[in-house]
Amino acid sequence: MKNNREHVLKVATKLISERGFDGASTREIAQTAKVSQGMINYYFGSKEALLKEIIADYQEQIISTKKNIVSSNLEGLDFLNLASRKFFELGLKNRDLARILMVEEMLGFRKEVISQSDEVGVTISNIFRNTIENGKKQGIFDINADSELIASFLINLLNDYIIREERVFFTEKRETYLADTQERLLNFCTDYLKTMLQPK
Repeated sequence: MKNNREHVLKVATKLISERGFDGASTREIAQTAKVSQGMINYYFGSKEALLKEIIADYQEQIISTKKNIVSSNLEGLDFLNLASRKFFELGLKNRDLARILMVEEMLGFRKEVISQSDEVGVTISNIFRNTIENGKKQGIFDINADSELIASFLINLLNDYIIREERVFFTEKRETYLADTQERLLNFCTDYLKTMLQPK
């Protein structure tokens, strides 16, 4: 069942991202995933439960990524730069889900889904905020640095690129999600953190 479950979650995420929650039926998800609708109903119960499972799976990925970042034993700016890169890579990998969550938050219909989404945001934000606050106590970061604003700006910047890279640059049309553009963005984040956190 594990392989089928992961496959169904992947297909459902793609279809819901493309068609919206109401536009993607469990029948279409089953047909695209080449499984029976009865299997989806048995293991997930409903389409909303399926969406919650998708988010729960993403939460597990975040916890695993957090453990890997913490185990790096890096500190200060090096830790924050690694966290920026790793969570950005995880977000890109789950780009379809990021788009779903944005729509769900805007519409506000499914409160439990929004609550799950908020938990994801809080988990990531706290890693940055706690690191900045600890750095301030240790004297390696500017004592006046606003950890909440810095973390929020950084996360929203990366998330905006992940969700709609094709609308981020209002210049000539270009290929989307290119590696060099992503590196530019991460380098900007590095410079931003250094500028905002260095003791004055």
